[in-house]
Amino acid sequence: MGLSELPDVVDAQVRRVRLQRRTGLYARALMADAQQVAVYWWQCRQMGARGVWRRRQDVLGVDRSALWAVPLVVYPEAVIVAEAMAVRERQRAMGRSFAGGPAGWTTGRWVAWVGERLGMAEEMAEGGHRALEAWLMAHRNTVPVVERLARQEGRAVARSVPLALMEPHRVVPSNGPLEQASCLPWRLGAPMTGVPLWR
Repeated sequence: MGLSELPDVVDAQVRRVRLQRRTGLYARALMADAQQVAVYWWQCRQMGARGVWRRRQDVLGVDRSALWAVPLVVYPEAVIVAEAMAVRERQRAMGRSFAGGPAGWTTGRWVAWVGERLGMAEEMAEGGHRALEAWLMAHRNTVPVVERLARQEGRAVARSVPLALMEPHRVVPSNGPLEQASCLPWRLGAPMTGVPLWR
């Protein structure tokens, strides 16, 4: 079976390549983190578990025990999350905080926006937000307020300019398993109980 029966996966790959072109090496870290967020949702049976992921599993002829298929099953949603993470990281690169940055861009609003982009706003409100909040903790703005305000006077970083590597991704491996580039602690197939949401 080819991917012709999973056009959303093919479209997601096109979007991922576009994200990599615009964002540079940092896109690998964002994609790794987004994939780990989707893995968290899958293992906790949140977000797409009731609908879209089940349909993809059916097309692939697998059930939840086929861990090899999970990255493919959650791939389109992971790309959407990576794109949303890139939007947030561009703001952070300018020293803006979504809590005190552009009007209305609070952390809660960003998380809700991600849910809307996924078409899973209800699932996000019911618990899907936890994985994104763990990512937000690892990617919080640590720039002092005075320096942040001074940076905002400068020009915005264009979407076509690659993002510089920022904490917690000062080093991003260009090869190897994607999960090794993630700052999130959980892993596919490992028990989720006892795993802290952030380090």
